[in-house]
Amino acid sequence: MARLRRTPGHNRPGTTALVCLLSVPLAGWAAPVVAGEPPARELTIELFPAEQRLQGRLSLPAAMLEDADGDLRFRFARGLRVDTVERGGHALNHEHSDAGYLQVTLDGDGDVAGGPLVIEYRARLQAPEDAGPGGGFLGAAGGFLPAGADWYPRRPEAEPASVRLEVLAADGHRVVASGSWRKDAAKDAATGDAATGDAEGVTRAVFEHPGGRALALASGPWEEGRSETADGVEVRTLFPAELEDAFGATYREKTVEYLERFSDRIGPYAFDSFTVAASPAPVGLAFSGFTLLGERVIPLPFIPHTSLGHEVLHNWWGTGVYADRRQGNWTEGLTTFMADYRFAEERGEARDERGQWLRDYAALPAGEDYPHGEFVGGNAGADRIAGYHRGAMLWRMLEDRIGEAALHAGLADFYAEYRHREAGWPELIAAVDAATEDDLEPFFEQWIGRAGAPRLALENPAAREDADGWRVTARLAQADTDHPWRVRVPLVVEFAEEDGRETHWVDLEEAAIELELELSTDARPARIAVDPDWRVFRHLAAEECPRILREAELDPATRVIPLGGASPAELAPWLGRVPETADPDTDPDSDSGAGAEAPRVLLGSRAAVAEWLSERGLPTRPQEVHADTDDLPDAGSDVEALAWTVPETGITVIAADSPGERRALAGALRHRAQESYLLQDDGEPVARGLWPVPGPWRALAD
Repeated sequence: MARLRRTPGHNRPGTTALVCLLSVPLAGWAAPVVAGEPPARELTIELFPAEQRLQGRLSLPAAMLEDADGDLRFRFARGLRVDTVERGGHALNHEHSDAGYLQVTLDGDGDVAGGPLVIEYRARLQAPEDAGPGGGFLGAAGGFLPAGADWYPRRPEAEPASVRLEVLAADGHRVVASGSWRKDAAKDAATGDAATGDAEGVTRAVFEHPGGRALALASGPWEEGRSETADGVEVRTLFPAELEDAFGATYREKTVEYLERFSDRIGPYAFDSFTVAASPAPVGLAFSGFTLLGERVIPLPFIPHTSLGHEVLHNWWGTGVYADRRQGNWTEGLTTFMADYRFAEERGEARDERGQWLRDYAALPAGEDYPHGEFVGGNAGADRIAGYHRGAMLWRMLEDRIGEAALHAGLADFYAEYRHREAGWPELIAAVDAATEDDLEPFFEQWIGRAGAPRLALENPAAREDADGWRVTARLAQADTDHPWRVRVPLVVEFAEEDGRETHWVDLEEAAIELELELSTDARPARIAVDPDWRVFRHLAAEECPRILREAELDPATRVIPLGGASPAELAPWLGRVPETADPDTDPDSDSGAGAEAPRVLLGSRAAVAEWLSERGLPTRPQEVHADTDDLPDAGSDVEALAWTVPETGITVIAADSPGERRALAGALRHRAQESYLLQDDGEPVARGLWPVPGPWRALAD
C-alpha cells in the first residue's frame, strides 16, 4: 500500500512552484487486472496542504509501451520536478523541457522491457489566495489540480484510457478526483487504525476511471454527507462544516434528482459515484464524477435548481462522451438545451429564456460573431453566445422540426455508442440523423458552419374572407438575398375578440415567398407576426428589441466618459478590463453598439450624470424614459445606484455617489446585463427590466 512520505529536502528554498495545476490522479497500489480489460495506468498523489506540496508517482504497464518506438513524450508541466524515471530498476535517460514536455528514452534491454515505466516527481503549489483564474493551488483552505494542466505525465494521443488513482492527503483533507470513488480511509492519530500513512490526519481515497482523459482533483478540510440514487450511485457532498449543515442535504437531494432524470432520458450514468465539492476559489466546474463549486456560490438559492443540474449533465455531455475539440465543442450548447432550457421550460419561462438569448445576440457587434462550430470554450461574451445560446437554439429548432421523441432517441443512441470516448460533430449528427427519416445534413451544415442569422420581414399582410373561410396573404422575405437562409418560420395569426391564435410553419429557402394561409376557424383574423415567441435563431427587428446593458459589455470598443473624479477602473468587475476614456463632449445621438459609434458608458455621481444628460436634452433618470414602466420607483425616490441604457443613443449610464457603490453595481451587471435598467440599494436590486417596445405584431387589413 502506498504510504505518505515527508521526504527530507523537499522544503528547501528553490523547489519549483507549479503555478497552473488543477487535477489529481492516483495509485501506487497494484490493483488486479480483470481478464479482457486493458491494463490501467496507476497514479499515486500525496498531498501536504500545510506545506503546499505534492509528490506523484505514475506507473505505466508494459502493455501500454508496446507501440513505443524507443522514445515516449509526455505532456508534463514545467513547474514539476522529476525525481526518478526508471524501468525494471534501471534509470532511464529523460529530458524535461521548458516547453512542458518530458521526453523518455526507453531501455531496449530485454531484462527490463517487460516491466512498467515508473516516473516519480514533486512540486510546490501556490496558496489558494495567490492562485490566478483557472490555476492550481494547495493550502490549508483547499486544493485544486485542474484538468488539462499537465500535473501528471500524460500522453493525450493515448487517451481516453483506463486509470486507477490513489490519493493520500495530510492535515485532515478529504479528496475527490476524476472517476468513480471507491473508498476512503482515515488514520486515527491515537490508535493508528487504517494504517494509511505515517503522518497525523492522513486520508486515503481511491478512484477508477475506464476512460480517463485530462484528470482533475480537489481537496479540502471538508465534512462529508452521503445519499444514494435508486440505482445505487453514491452521492456525496464535501463541504466545510457550516455549509454542510446548511446546504448539504439540499445539494444531495437535487443531485440524486438530476442523476435519475438524465439517466432516464439519455442512458445510465457513467460512474458509480457523484460528488459535489466546495472550493475556496469562485468556480463552477464539471469533471468526471464530480463538480466543484465556490464556497460563496453554494449558498445562492438558485444554484441547486439551475447551475447544479448543468454541471451534473456534463457527466453525459463533456465527461461522459468527450468532445473532439479538433472539430469544435458541441457539449455546452447541448447541455444548456437539456438542462438550463428545460428547467426554464418547466418553470413556464422558456419563451423568456429564448428572448433573452436573442436580445444578447442583437447586442453583439457583427465583428464579434462567429459560427457555433468554431466554438471551443469560454463562457462569457461572444463565446457564450456562440457556444451556449446559439447551440441551445440549434437543438430547440431541431426539436421543432423532428419532434422530441426522435431527438431524444438519437441522443440516447449517441451516448450509448460513445460513452468514455471522443466524438465530434460528424458522429453526433449521424446519430441524430439515423433517428429520423429527414435528411438533417443541410440543417446542421448551416447552423453549425455559418455565422450571422436570418433577418425576416413580413410584407403587405392582409386578410380576406371567401366561401371557405378566412385566408391571410403576405410576402415573407429575408434580408440576405445573395445567400438566403434555409429556415422553418412560425407565422402566428391572432383572432379578434380573444378567440385564440393559430401557428403556421413555413419553409423559407429563398429570398422571399408569397404566402396564402388557409385558417382553420371561422373567427376573423386580427393580426399576424413572424416568430413572436422567438423559436428561430435570428436577428430581432428593431420593434421587438429594446437596448440592453449587455451592449457595452460585448463590444470591445466600448469607451467610458468618467465624470467628477470617477475612475474607468470601477467598470473592471463588469467589463473584465479597464476601458479607454471617450471625449465627454461626444455626440450622444449615435446608434447603439451595433451602429457606427462605439458604446459609451457614462460613469459618475448621480448629480454629475444628471447634469451631463440634461445639458444634452436627454432623460436624466430611468423614470423619465417611459411613463408606462410600472416597476420603476417614483422619480422622487432616492435610489443609491442606477444602471440604464439611454434609448436612441449609444450611452449606458452607471450612476452612484461613491466609487464603492459604482464598483458594486458594475459587479452586479456580470449577471444582470440582460436588462435595460438595474436599480440597487445597499447592493440589492430594487428594480430591473426591459424598456417597452412595440413588438412584432402587424394588423391585418381586409
